[in-house]
This record gives sequence, C-alpha cells and structure tokens, in this order.
Amino acid sequence: MQAAIIFRRWHLFAACGAGVALWGWGLPLAAAARAADMTVRVEATDGSVAEGLLEAIDKLQVTLELAAGRQALPLATIRRIGRHPPPVADPLDAALPVEVIGADGARITGDDFLWEGDTAVIVRGAERIELPIDRVKTVAWGARPVEGAAPAERGAWLAAVPAEPAADLVAVSREGGFELVECAITGVSPEVVTVVLDGERIPVKRGKVLGLVWVRPVTAGSGSRVTISGGSLTASTVEWTAEKLVLDGTVRIPGSLIESIDYAAGRTVSLAALPPATVLAEPFFGALASVDGLATFFAPRLVPAPGSKAADEAGVNRSLLMRPRTRAVWLVPADSRRFRAAVVRVAVGQAGGAVRVAVLADDRAVWEQRLAAAAVGGLPIDVDVTAARRLTLVVDFVPGNMGCPVRFDGAVFEK
Repeated sequence: MQAAIIFRRWHLFAACGAGVALWGWGLPLAAAARAADMTVRVEATDGSVAEGLLEAIDKLQVTLELAAGRQALPLATIRRIGRHPPPVADPLDAALPVEVIGADGARITGDDFLWEGDTAVIVRGAERIELPIDRVKTVAWGARPVEGAAPAERGAWLAAVPAEPAADLVAVSREGGFELVECAITGVSPEVVTVVLDGERIPVKRGKVLGLVWVRPVTAGSGSRVTISGGSLTASTVEWTAEKLVLDGTVRIPGSLIESIDYAAGRTVSLAALPPATVLAEPFFGALASVDGLATFFAPRLVPAPGSKAADEAGVNRSLLMRPRTRAVWLVPADSRRFRAAVVRVAVGQAGGAVRVAVLADDRAVWEQRLAAAAVGGLPIDVDVTAARRLTLVVDFVPGNMGCPVRFDGAVFEK
C-alpha cells in the first residue's frame, strides 16, 4: 500500500514538471453577447401556440412582444418555449474540447473548464457559463478534432471509473494509457489542476490531465428541461433576459445560448414510476397464466425505452410493455391535467397480429385504436384526466388472431 502511494505521488509530481509553484489566478471576464430580437414559439397547455419576440422570463411569467403588443403569459399555462425557427445544431458543439457532467445528469460542452473558490466556469469562446462547483461531478477533456473529423474518444478512462469512487479522481495520461489517481481536487487553473494527496498540495500540468471526477451523490434531475447551445440542464426556476439566463438563482449562462425550455418536464409523473392499482392479465390460452413463471411474462412490465440502455427509479428511459388481454389501472396523480404517450405495435410485420388498445378515464373510454399488422411507428395518445381519479389501459385481442404486444413510450401524467 505504501509503495502504491509513493508511486502515485511520484507520477503526479512527474506530471507537474520542475519549478511549478502554487498558483493564484482570476477568472477571465468576458461580456456576454446580447440575444437581441430572439423569436420564440410558445406552446400552451391548452394546445394553442403563440409566436413573438422574447422580452423576458421570470419566476411567474414569460413576456412576449406580439403584433398586437406586449403580452405576459403565466408559466402555469405554458408547456414549452423554443426558438423559432429552431437553431441548426452545430456539429462542432459535440467536438468541443471539454464536456462537463453534473451530478444531476446535466451536460455542457465548452472550450475549457476553470474553477476557483465556489464557482466553476465553462468557457465558450469569449463567453462563460458559471455554476456552483458542487453541481459538477465529471469533467472530461479531449483534443478538438479538425473540421469534419469525429469527436475525440473519451470512453476509456471514463469506463474505468468506479460506480462509487472512494475519493476524488484525476485521470492522468501516461505512456500506453492512463492512470486514475485518488486525491482531493481543490482547483483548476488554465495551467494546472491542484490536488491534495497524503496531505501535500500538488499542482498537476493541465496537459497531462484527461479528466476529473468528484465524489458526489448522483441525483435525478428534476424541474424544467433547459436546452442551450452545446448542452442541457434541469432547473426549478428559470429567469431570462437578453444578457443572461439564470437557473435556480445560481447557474449563469449567456442569454444568447438558450434554445428551449420544456416546462412540462418539471410537471410530469412517469407512468413507469407508478405501480398499478390493479392488473388483470388473461393470455390467449388462459391456462398459461397458471403456469409457474408465465404469469409474470404475460403481466405488464417495464422495458428500456427505444435508444436507451439505462433507467432510473423515477421511470426515466422506461417504457411499458403490455400483451393482450390485459387491463391495468393506475390512480391519477393529484393536479394532473393530461395523460400523454405513444403506443407502438411491437411485433411489426407479424401477419394477422392486430391488437386493440383503449384508454379509459375512470370508466369512460376516451381513446381507442386498432393497431393492425401494417401499423408502423407510434400512435400518439393525449387525453384529458383533469376530473379523473383512475386511468385504465386496455390491450385486447381482435377477433380471429392472437394479437401481439404493444409498448407505451413516454407515458406521463402532465400537471
């Protein structure tokens, strides 16, 4: 153990080079570009749409300049606000030299990452994004590729990071690979990353550092989903002026970088996170339900959402798979307004595999469709549950065939 500690200290000192002193520096100051004349499209909870110049966003309302004059829209009436037309994605954003990952899953790319005191800075050209250091979990550096080339590979050292590190980690490049060094990270300047190892303060040359990992509990992001150029975050409060975007009163972003705000994301409850109140499953051959192990197979179950590999306890990245004949009932969360989902016939192309899907609010049918073998893609479900206490999903056989499974993607109650 002692030999390993001595080796780690030697390797960090070697990364520093001779004559590196303790540092002090000031964060670069740059005036944020003003987001002048930003046209946005506002989608309301009642389905209406408004377009106009964005004047301001505060904790209570969004102010627009419309043809008829200035109008203030209460946040409670807004589902989503986005730039119009939507900005074209810049492929170089994915290839910026640094990616910062928050403990809540936020991701922001930039030209550089700096930290001193309580504030971390992500540099974007002449602009800067400021956020509390305790919201940062991982920083990954990579060389900016030439135009048209693929982004730099950061996967090797990130894949080696333990799920629950015992201490902060610095990924240091070495001949033939990398090394993860346990330490306490205390600062990041343009020249060095400063760490404390065995009580000794050590500055490590930035050119040798591949990335940083802080010991922080992973949390599920909650609140409105905010998309900016080169990143996305969640926030409980969103305030915007032409000069700056402020999230939760602590994260400061140039106002020109905003792309969209999904307020509905902070008002939704995933169906996958709610246990059904009752379930009745009757397979085509009813006796199968009594066979050990098969009852679970025919019951509704959660599966990874399309394109995702992971899921969390809140139901994010989960879809619900149901087989005919199944009737499942959920209690509608308080203050819910709408139930939204997309239902997909899983066995696409299976001859004769038609299936009937119905949605009931309390005992009243509010949506019903027959999904035939020719059905491709998902059918949207959007029903009013304002006055409902129960929501029922029914997947049933169509006369003449055994049907097929269906998947409910993005199933949420929206408040």
